[in-house]
Amino acid sequence: MSSGNVTTALARAPWRFLTSRWPWLSLIYLVISAALGIVLLPLLIFTFLILPLWALGIGGLERHRTRLLGFASQASGHIPVDELERHHWLGIRLTEAATWRETLALLVDLVLGLAALVILFFQGIGIAVLVGAAGAGLNGPTDIQVIGGVHAVMTPANWWLTLPIGLGWLCLLAYLNATLAAVQASALRLLCGPHPQELDEKLQRVLRSRRTLAEASEAERRRIERDLHDGVQQELIVLGARLGMINLELDEVAGRGIDLADAQRAVEAAQTQAERAMSTLRNTVRGIHPAVLTDLGLSAALEELAERHPTPVALTLEHNTRLPAVVETTAYYLACEALTNASKHATPTTIHLRTMLKDNTFSITVTDDGAGGAEEMAGVGLRGLRDRAEALNGHLQLTSPVGGPTELRLELPCAS
Repeated sequence: MSSGNVTTALARAPWRFLTSRWPWLSLIYLVISAALGIVLLPLLIFTFLILPLWALGIGGLERHRTRLLGFASQASGHIPVDELERHHWLGIRLTEAATWRETLALLVDLVLGLAALVILFFQGIGIAVLVGAAGAGLNGPTDIQVIGGVHAVMTPANWWLTLPIGLGWLCLLAYLNATLAAVQASALRLLCGPHPQELDEKLQRVLRSRRTLAEASEAERRRIERDLHDGVQQELIVLGARLGMINLELDEVAGRGIDLADAQRAVEAAQTQAERAMSTLRNTVRGIHPAVLTDLGLSAALEELAERHPTPVALTLEHNTRLPAVVETTAYYLACEALTNASKHATPTTIHLRTMLKDNTFSITVTDDGAGGAEEMAGVGLRGLRDRAEALNGHLQLTSPVGGPTELRLELPCAS
């Protein structure tokens, strides 16, 4: 059994090609093409408006049918549609260039299928004529009309001439069928397969959409921080001030000999609760989006973070300019996650945090001298940071051998 595909087989020596499987597989391929042409003709006439939907099925068939001729199975040129987008499936498919190429492939299948039907018919007629001539010779002499006005007398003495003629005819048909099958398969593979340029464009669209989502998320964080700071936080400040004023007035009234101890305790408890709520709200706002990050930038936010952290943090800040907001926020939360994980799991004595901006690429590296052995899949924090980094076309790397040190490095492009 020969290897390769029908195209390479055609270039081999005639005896190798003619004794291989490819003439038979080519014939089967053309028979299937003829059957498709017969089926597609009424579809084109009666369901013209939904041809793109039929084309999707034809594309899938052709990506696998060419395997009959030794070609590799092709991947689809369509974007995968997950369960959440099933209701948009038709709209997505109709906007893809791959769908309309497959529509053209359907028309090619129709034309070449009908052509294959005609070619196979005349091939069959030629074989039938030779078989009939041989039979007439065995039962002859018989005068037969060959082509047009050409006649031949077939007798038991010359009927064997049909054998070399028939053998030559079959060899010619083998090459003809293989050539037609190879041409059709190559054209359909070009139309139904994925195009690298389109895949690159789809990838760029995905990257742009992911970055847009990340930037929208960052803008929403800033809006929530402003609303909490300017709304709820200010209301709590006013509430605390009013409770303090009420407490002072109660002190004045109590000085006149009136027993207001219960009321004073209640007011003091309410004031304490308001202060706790204020502290909780400040921590919540800082966790959503620290105001210092918006007002003063990443360096100031990292300095404040280092001051609040219980483990000594050595800062090396080698960037002196403001970065895109989404880059600053991602870097800040990476520092928060790294410092929290180090103190919680590694018990280091010192943590080193370094930032650098070089060739429009910003990097932040957090290194601790703790126990090491950190794993990215152990929690959702680092996985979320990796997703966010990839959304910005960045790169996150964790190195943490057992015994330490642990290094977490984030690189983000930040060209203007």
